[in-house]
Amino acid sequence: MYQEEIQVSYGEGRYQIHISSIITGSGISVTITGGEKPHVGGVAMSVPRKSLAGDKISCDTWVCPVPGHKDTEVAVPVAELICLETGNTVAVVAGIHIDRAEEREIQKLVENSLEAASLLIKQIKS
Repeated sequence: MYQEEIQVSYGEGRYQIHISSIITGSGISVTITGGEKPHVGGVAMSVPRKSLAGDKISCDTWVCPVPGHKDTEVAVPVAELICLETGNTVAVVAGIHIDRAEEREIQKLVENSLEAASLLIKQIKS
């Protein structure tokens, strides 16, 4: 059975994002944490499929937020990015929290999460 663990981080201070992943022969499991209180706040699962607009690949994504949490704002774009770049089914559990976060801080966390995901993709592809 093929299985590899990869961990990456991106950002600094309370905006630092940590990704822990397990790459299996039939999918990728990703946990994203960061901020001041790592937790489980939302889940997104993306499954690759042939695009309806040609020979490209697309994905279908299912989302399960924990009530009152916005962590799927990170989980969805990360799951879709990894799915599209690797062609694998991807499940992302995200939990990032900063007390009284402003919109610009949430955007910074989303950006850092996508950057961390890009680092993960590079390692998967190498």
